[in-house]
Amino acid sequence: MRPKAYSYIRFSTPEQARGDSKRRQLAAAREYAIKENLDLVEEAGHIFLDEGVSAYKGKNRSDASNLKLFLDYVASGKIEKGSYLLIESLDRISREDVAAALPRFLDLLNADIVVVTLSDSMVYRKNPDLGSLVYSIVQMGRANAESVQKGDRIAKVWRNKQVLAREEKRPLGRACPYWLEYKEGRYCVIEDRANVVRRVFELTTQGYGQIQIMKLFNWEEVPVFGSASRNKSRLWGKSSIAKILSNRSVIGEYQPTGLIDGIRVTLGEPVKDYYPAIVDENVFYAASAARQQRAVTQSTKQAANFNVWSKVAICTKCRSPMHLVNKGPSPKGGRYLRCSAGVKGKCDNRSVRLDYAEEMFKEILAKLNSSSLVEDTRKQKDQKLAETKGRIVAAEKKLAELVSLVEEAPSVMLATLIQKKESELDDLKSLLEEEKISSSMQEVIDKGEFFDRLDVMSYEGRYAANLYLQRLDIKVAIKNDSKEIMFVAIRKEMPQFGILKVMANAPIYIPLGIESLKAVINQEDVTSLAVPYSKERLFEVLNKVSPEAALKVEAQGVDRLAKIPLDAEIKEKLLESFGLGSQKERT
Repeated sequence: MRPKAYSYIRFSTPEQARGDSKRRQLAAAREYAIKENLDLVEEAGHIFLDEGVSAYKGKNRSDASNLKLFLDYVASGKIEKGSYLLIESLDRISREDVAAALPRFLDLLNADIVVVTLSDSMVYRKNPDLGSLVYSIVQMGRANAESVQKGDRIAKVWRNKQVLAREEKRPLGRACPYWLEYKEGRYCVIEDRANVVRRVFELTTQGYGQIQIMKLFNWEEVPVFGSASRNKSRLWGKSSIAKILSNRSVIGEYQPTGLIDGIRVTLGEPVKDYYPAIVDENVFYAASAARQQRAVTQSTKQAANFNVWSKVAICTKCRSPMHLVNKGPSPKGGRYLRCSAGVKGKCDNRSVRLDYAEEMFKEILAKLNSSSLVEDTRKQKDQKLAETKGRIVAAEKKLAELVSLVEEAPSVMLATLIQKKESELDDLKSLLEEEKISSSMQEVIDKGEFFDRLDVMSYEGRYAANLYLQRLDIKVAIKNDSKEIMFVAIRKEMPQFGILKVMANAPIYIPLGIESLKAVINQEDVTSLAVPYSKERLFEVLNKVSPEAALKVEAQGVDRLAKIPLDAEIKEKLLESFGLGSQKERT
């Protein structure tokens, strides 16, 4: 019976794939097999081919390589001892240095595999003679030296290109983002692909996650980027969406990189306005902030009806998150907010019916003066906030990279860059606080109109309202003692206002600061106002504004304002009496 022979073919570049490399190596194997009367196995799964795989760093030995598959077949006995491995030359197996390459070569021989190099007709067997061994070492040394020299030449050429790119913004060549093409010495936008990229960012800022965008694109059969050899399924993947969202080339930046001790690192600051920008910076950073928010809250767009209380509602008693639970169909069932610790028997706070809670959610938005949610400028204001958050995320990431580099190789230059980045980060955080305050200070005057225009029905509207509260760092502590439910809005551990809901009765508003008191008065909710001031102060104000109302309150003996006709003049007097300034002054 003739000995079996197997061919191993490897080439490392796309140009070799398009050329004659594969046919040439396979033809040489067939010719040798005929000449030496070997049975060349060419059935599926037994032609070992590594396309586009380099042997310089041993990548052709990775778990995904066909050389590794051949070695596994040898180890398992699927390939018999005494079989032949036909290769063009020893550099097909390895271009690593001799110390790394020689043991792997000897492992093949010790497994009783006969290695044949077709270019020089050398045959290597188990226990090779000294001459053959020395010859193989020389060939391995030559292959490694060629790879080192080639790598150095390419690195020098690439470094020169990077210098010219930074100093003159000269194009690097055809290597560019998928939505661009290199034509007549410059980069041009491929509009069809650029529109796909823009849509990825738009969907992300609307609350869609990478998996949802991936599924949507595959369902719509949106053409994928890249060649069929890189993406054989021709389908979008989650990683494809993630790479687009993190690629600063979309805003025109080019970030030079290089290898330091085998690790790819960024080299210097990015080159701005290098590529044609296809996405506005504010959209890029808004999407970055949305991704960060999703990562923190772990929110997904699986449900058709987004939970507006997600990451906002907490239990007053134990400070645990309040989660949405479904107790089955009405009338006994329904959807509720329940303390997460209560589920485990660690808290006795009662559940709150979701319809009551969502009614109070709208009231909370009104008292927080969330008019930006319904104003025509809402998107611009939200994007400005998101842009600043995105810049903070990018600055923190860059700072972490610089700190990591200075720990490995301390230098004055890196220390200066760290100091500069820390200062930039402090400025961005201050700006974010100013924008949060500015965003939340648009007063809601007509609450009825605000509720009419507020969208808490659609997914996008509910997501936007929830995200608005999260961006303001608002938590709402909820307590249900069966007779009444208390909702307290808290920002940075400081209570802002409370709303008391006594079943079917109108809510009672408890302002705990100037802004919330102004909101109650402006929105004409003084008929249900519980003022946390002394009785003397209350009557002092009421007597100035409406002696009739003061008499009614005194007769009832409660610290709650009775019904008073709240015309514009009385509203102005109330604001002035509490030292809040008139509406006219604010406008």
